[in-house]
Order: sequence, then structure tokens, then C-alpha cells
Amino acid sequence: MIRFRLHKVAADRDIMKIKDVAAKAGLSALAVSGIWNNASVRVDLATLDALCKALDCTPSDLLEYTPEVSAKGKKKG
Repeated sequence: MIRFRLHKVAADRDIMKIKDVAAKAGLSALAVSGIWNNASVRVDLATLDALCKALDCTPSDLLEYTPEVSAKGKKKG
């Protein structure tokens, strides 16, 4: 499973509100909200680029991969 860590990266930079991240990145608050709350299924590379520039980070800072565990306790994939 891939999850966004935008809220953590922003907090590390003392940015606590979605609207502040959106303004800094030049994005809509709606687009940032979906990522912030892990509700987005797809993210445009231009959006990811804008977030990385605004927060001075890399895509790997914003994304976290955790292997899913099957019912038998084995990692999938």
C-alpha cells in the first residue's frame, strides 16, 4: 500500500494547514486536501513537482510504501 506523508512533511516545516500548503505550492486546496487525507487515488506529476518545490523535498519524502499482509500473515507482492 502506498500512502501520502504530506501532512508529516508539512508539519516538519511548521505548516499545519492544507490551505497554507496549497498557497505555497500554487495548487487548489481541494487537490492538496485529497493528498493530505490520503483520499487521492491518482496524483499528477505536476502536482507532485509543485509540492516538492514548495516543501523542498523529494517524492520519496511524500510517499510511503508498506507491503500489504495477507490473511495468513504473509506479505503480498
